[in-house]
Amino acid sequence: MLRLGIGGYLGRNPWLKQSLNTFSQDETGGIAVRWPRWRLNRNKDNTHMDKRALKILLDTFWSPSGWKSERLRTLRPEDFAYAKSKGMMFDPVRLDHHQALNDLTRVIRKLDRRTVVDAFLASLSTRRLDWRSALGSYAVFQHLPLHVPASANGRCSTCGMYLNSIEEDLNLINFERHKWGGVRHDHIGYALLDLKLFLTCDVPAPTQEDFRIFKSIMSSIAAAPPETTSANLQQHFGKAIKANKAERDVIIAILGFCGVLGTPAHPGFTHSFVSVSERALPDRRFVDMPYPACWWLSCVGVNTARLNEYFGHAL
Repeated sequence: MLRLGIGGYLGRNPWLKQSLNTFSQDETGGIAVRWPRWRLNRNKDNTHMDKRALKILLDTFWSPSGWKSERLRTLRPEDFAYAKSKGMMFDPVRLDHHQALNDLTRVIRKLDRRTVVDAFLASLSTRRLDWRSALGSYAVFQHLPLHVPASANGRCSTCGMYLNSIEEDLNLINFERHKWGGVRHDHIGYALLDLKLFLTCDVPAPTQEDFRIFKSIMSSIAAAPPETTSANLQQHFGKAIKANKAERDVIIAILGFCGVLGTPAHPGFTHSFVSVSERALPDRRFVDMPYPACWWLSCVGVNTARLNEYFGHAL
C-alpha cells in the first residue's frame, strides 16, 4: 500500500507530506521543477471524466466523516497507477520560482477570458467543479508580471511563492479542484496545475440553463440584506444553484478575484496583478474568504462594470 503522509500547505500543508523524486539544481541554485508527464487523454468525448479514477482520487483524501487521518490515507499501487494513467493523480514535484513563473505565464497565454468564463458558466448546471476552478486561477494570474524575488529565502513578496525547496503535492491540488472547485486559486502551484489540466478539457458551451442559474445567483446577491458579508452571502443563494456551502463559497471567492465582488479599495485582479504584499486582510480574528472578497459587504454592491466585462453575454 502507498501511504500519503501529512506535511505542508504549499510546502507547509497540514494534511500532507510525501517522499519526493530526486531533483536537480538550476543555474541559480534553486530547485528545478519536475512536472510529471501526465497523459492528456483527449478522447472522442473529453467532457466526461473517468469515474473510477476520480473516485480513487477523492477517496484518498476524504471519507464520509471528512478529511482522512494520515494513517488512513493509503492507496493501492494499482489504484494509483490507474488514476495516474487517466491524468487524475500524479507524482509529487518540487517548484522553482523562475520556471513555475514562466510556465504559468505560457499557460495563460494559451487561454482567453471568454473561454474560462464559459467553462465557469457550464459548470453551474453540470456541477463540473474542475471547469469552475479555471476562472479563479486565470483571474488572479492573468496579469502576473515577470519578476525576481527580493531575496533567495522565505516567500516572494510579489507572487507569494515559498522559495526554499518547496514540495507541491499535485494530488491534493487536483482533489481540491474536483471536490470544491478549488481552494488556492491565488497560489502559483495550484493555478499552474489547474490551468494545465483545463487545457486538456473539451468544455461544452454554456446552456440557457447555465445562464438562468447565473442570473439567479446574481439576483440573490443583489437582494441580500445590507450588512451581509461575503462569508455568509452563500446563505442567501437559496435554490439558485445545487451546491453545498463550500462550493458556494468558492463561487463568491471567484467573483471576488474577477472584481465583481470587489470594493473600491480592493477591486480585484482584472486590470492589474495585486502583489501578495499589497493584499491587506480585514483586522479580525477569522478571515473566511480570500482577498479581495474578504472585504466585500452587500452595502458595497456588485461591480456592474466587471460583471458586464466578464459575464455580459450571459445576462
